[in-house]
Amino acid sequence: MARHPHHFDCIIIGKGPIGSAAAKHLKNSFGEVAIIGPDEPLHEASKALVFSSHYDQSRVQRVIGVDPVWTRLNQQSAARYPRLEKESGIRFHYPVGCLYISSYGKDHYLNNVPIQASQFRLPYQFFENAGLVHKALPDYAFPNGAFGMLEPAPSGHINPMQLIAAQLKVFEGKGGKVYRDTVIRVNKTGGRYALGTATGLEFSTNKVLVAAGAFSNFNNLLPRPLDLELKSETVLLAQVDEEETQRLSRLPSLLYELDTGEVEGIYLVRPVQYPDGKYYLKMGCNLSTDITFASLGQVQEWFRHGDTGANEKTLLKTLLQILPGLKAIGHKAKRCIISRTRHRLCYIGHGGMENIFVAAGGNGYSAMCAESLGEVAAHFVRHGQVPPEYPANSFEPVFT
Repeated sequence: MARHPHHFDCIIIGKGPIGSAAAKHLKNSFGEVAIIGPDEPLHEASKALVFSSHYDQSRVQRVIGVDPVWTRLNQQSAARYPRLEKESGIRFHYPVGCLYISSYGKDHYLNNVPIQASQFRLPYQFFENAGLVHKALPDYAFPNGAFGMLEPAPSGHINPMQLIAAQLKVFEGKGGKVYRDTVIRVNKTGGRYALGTATGLEFSTNKVLVAAGAFSNFNNLLPRPLDLELKSETVLLAQVDEEETQRLSRLPSLLYELDTGEVEGIYLVRPVQYPDGKYYLKMGCNLSTDITFASLGQVQEWFRHGDTGANEKTLLKTLLQILPGLKAIGHKAKRCIISRTRHRLCYIGHGGMENIFVAAGGNGYSAMCAESLGEVAAHFVRHGQVPPEYPANSFEPVFT
């Protein structure tokens, strides 16, 4: 027998970095709001219906993005971290700086840095060759032709799980409701929407915001599928001891543009403590063996049984070339996924039917600016348009 449905003015599907931020902002001025999404499957992961790449302890935080839209999102997010940490009592931001390296010399991004830095009044430091980088940051090693750029605080890294915890704590403190479950059905019934979950809960709502990341096209959440490329990502976690963690405690995060034929587009974060009590340095990248997914079953199979071990040696070799003095005492690989949009900005807008909205497609950049992306999504749900500081069609969803 179906349970009596819980009714809300708005329900957010997906309690990741963007969804949790959107929930907090919607609760500020939108009546009864709920967010529904599963917790990390710590046990019996093979039975989980959905997974996420934000089940992690470190993500790069930079401010100067690949274009002014990303830069504004990054800057606004980072500026709000101190208040969010204070309101929630949860620390998630570590402003150790962020180093960008191009192995090809001064690339398109670096050529645009002075323009954006001037527009947004942001500090940076150029390193015109690898020797200057090594002199300033002797732990890092790069090829002779490399060109670098260092951003100081608030760049660095964030803990995405703690960021979500902070957002949800503030959201619940304002009276928002959190349901740790998986939505598997969204149907329109008259002027409302009926939602059903994996555990049998029933909800009704006036508005729906789908922020389910790589799973936004699945489980009948949207009336039309988004044009999203879902790509595998493999992360290496290099275990170090407490002494090595302390030695590298001031190491800035790294974004490294190179292409060896096997490895491309590296990101790296200094060692931090993980829930198992151990310390790991994280490195991720694109690999020539990466695969794309077209179905829910394919994504689930990747997270449950994907062959990360096939690339572990390649990743470790690459890591030790970047940090030749690293004293790793073990390593393991982890599975992630990246959602890429057609225009390489997040999709935020109408979801294909009246009062269904979407915020999905992070392009590998969204964790560092999820606070602002959530605000943009909340603004669109309330007003039917993005905030005035962004071009009107910046985040327009594209459907297949």
